[in-house]
Amino acid sequence: MEVTQGGSAVVSLGPRGKTRSDPLVTTREGHNVLFLCESNSITSILAEAILRSRGGKDFKSFSAGTRPAGEVNPLARDLLKTSGMWHEGLRSKGSDQFVALDAPPMDYVITVGERPPAGLPHAWPGSPQVIHWRITDPTIDRKPIENERSLRKAVGELETRIKLFVLVHQRKERKVAAVA
Repeated sequence: MEVTQGGSAVVSLGPRGKTRSDPLVTTREGHNVLFLCESNSITSILAEAILRSRGGKDFKSFSAGTRPAGEVNPLARDLLKTSGMWHEGLRSKGSDQFVALDAPPMDYVITVGERPPAGLPHAWPGSPQVIHWRITDPTIDRKPIENERSLRKAVGELETRIKLFVLVHQRKERKVAAVA
């Protein structure tokens, strides 16, 4: 059991109920992961949905954009629906809501795209690790077959990265069970 003060864990009860200070103990199970791109209409939405689908209870995924489009791209939405990963909570939102005082603390902020988006906040609640994944930009203004190919390439890159991320960061108990 952990006791928190001001958002960071300061006391943890050890195996026999003994109290010990440990600033590295987290107050929740699993990891909060924010995927961030510029528009939050395709790439970060796909990443949020894939991690939600593949990460199990070890991860809680979010997505946002530095300049949100205001809606999920219809092609991304349709792809997620056909793959069974769509849920009504997926929506285009701004990164500003994740730096607010009442924002959930993130363990990881992962920017996705050709390069990190302009306008990234300088500080995040919870002091997460900030990572950039270079993901091919799924340009959706071409012929339908090219749009689909571009979108599927981005999904493939995200799935590969997310599978590895989950494998490396999943809870220790699950890693032990997988090896046994």
